[in-house]
Amino acid sequence: MLSFIKGLEMLTKSSERCISLLVYFLFIVSASAAELRVAVTEYSPHVNVENGQVKGPALQYLRSIFETSFEKVTFVAMPNKRALLELNKGTIDILFPLEQQNKGITVFGEPILNVVPGICFKKDTYIPILSAPGALDDLDIGVPPTLPLVPIFSRSFVNIKVIEGSNVLNRGIQLLLRGRIDGFYHPSPINVYHYNNPLSKKIACSLFYGYSEPIYLALSNKLSNKERKKLQALYKKNMSEKSYEHFLLDLRLNL
Repeated sequence: MLSFIKGLEMLTKSSERCISLLVYFLFIVSASAAELRVAVTEYSPHVNVENGQVKGPALQYLRSIFETSFEKVTFVAMPNKRALLELNKGTIDILFPLEQQNKGITVFGEPILNVVPGICFKKDTYIPILSAPGALDDLDIGVPPTLPLVPIFSRSFVNIKVIEGSNVLNRGIQLLLRGRIDGFYHPSPINVYHYNNPLSKKIACSLFYGYSEPIYLALSNKLSNKERKKLQALYKKNMSEKSYEHFLLDLRLNL
């Protein structure tokens, strides 16, 4: 009888240890699940990378959507190709921006914004109508590496200069001002060519009307269906209450 009682006590202690380990494991899992990891690539003015720090209105908007449902929302700056790799591996949960829908990549549904691309020139060489025959012939036009080209480029004898490196949009404008290129193909010229920007005294931009480009948020397929649906529901709810474009307008009005 004594040996039976001792055996029961040992079994009880062993069970308590197992329960403690299980509780610890569940705590670790829930803690990691409480963090939302968002990879962002530089996409001025929505995402700006300065000295390794990421800033911009897109981060503010995404944080406002998700911060009440997660203990921590972490933004990590990455080059576009690496961000896509990490998204596929599941080391990040969300990617912004996704400029082209790719097969096998899940998006949140409707695009977070639509941008109208265009070309910025120096004031004295401004071309107002980009679709005019021969308007871009023999010009050196700088383009960001990930920005899809509108069909007009393929119909023109234009010299395309891909601009690499960090802060591509700012670098493209600087190259334009120095005369290194004749024009800079910008994903959203309205964000630099406006009366609040001192650069508007030196540059002028024309838009490719009719070529609106949707910009998406991408979701990792490594997330469970339940997690994806939760994130998509939060996004849809917030977009219906205040879209990102209305959020940007409010920011500008409050400057």
